[in-house]
Amino acid sequence: MDKAVVVDANIASVFAKIECLDLLLEILSNHPAFITLRIFEELSVPLDYGYTFPLDIFRRFDVIYPTARENDAYQEMLVDNRSLGRGELEAICICKNRGYVFLSMDNASLMFAQSLGVETLKLHTLLRFLWKSGMKSKDEVKAIIREIEDKDKTLIKDPYLIFK
Repeated sequence: MDKAVVVDANIASVFAKIECLDLLLEILSNHPAFITLRIFEELSVPLDYGYTFPLDIFRRFDVIYPTARENDAYQEMLVDNRSLGRGELEAICICKNRGYVFLSMDNASLMFAQSLGVETLKLHTLLRFLWKSGMKSKDEVKAIIREIEDKDKTLIKDPYLIFK
């Protein structure tokens, strides 16, 4: 079994909004995939506003909890790094301690994780894998990009890099 992956709220919510969580899990099929407790809490907020997509995420991902050591590291990071979200910081602490991979769309979080020696994955990598592996055609990946941009109101920066 390959390394476990901790999925950030932004990736999970994007794939849930476009109704492609099964596709995300298929991409990660050789890796146990989790969300952290604080990511779970972040994803719970939209439920208060009538959105139901988090329920799909909760059905598909197990929640992992930080150890006392990881929680101490999280608290230290939180004091020193107020620009990143709590879910990202907790995920990064867990990934660093356990040797897991951190999957996110947030460039600042990805760069911070990499600075700590945490292996990372980003959305472009997933989309490129879909195309290069033959799971989806180039046109299907372009359609996924358009759907993400439409349903999540997220601009995919430099999408041409996916198809290089």
